[in-house]
Amino acid sequence: MELDGLRAWVGLVERKLTMRTRVFLVLVAIAVGGAGAAIYLAIDANDAAVSESELQTTRDELAAQIATGGSPANLSQLEAEVAQLKSEVEALSSGAGSKEKGAGGAAGGGTGGAQPPNGTPKELLEALKERTQQ
Repeated sequence: MELDGLRAWVGLVERKLTMRTRVFLVLVAIAVGGAGAAIYLAIDANDAAVSESELQTTRDELAAQIATGGSPANLSQLEAEVAQLKSEVEALSSGAGSKEKGAGGAAGGGTGGAQPPNGTPKELLEALKERTQQ
């Protein structure tokens, strides 16, 4: 009789250990997936970032274009676009609700109906360069 009780106790301990092992494996899988997603997002954010030198080059180009004959209408349009792009960059850097803020800024931008491209800061910077060269 004592042997049957001991076998039942060992069976109970084994079932508990099996359940704990399964729960632990699920938690490990979730942790590995979360770490992988964090690494991917960090690499993607680093690739899409605008460097300070690129931003300074664009500022210099804009200042040169304004100084060489930018008309007041073009100047106000450029200022509106720069303000809109700044707000989009701030929204992207804050990380909370970036698409909603970017879409709200596009509606009231006053750029003559032209919608800015949605995308990374590098894409936005390139779009601004293209608009200023036209």
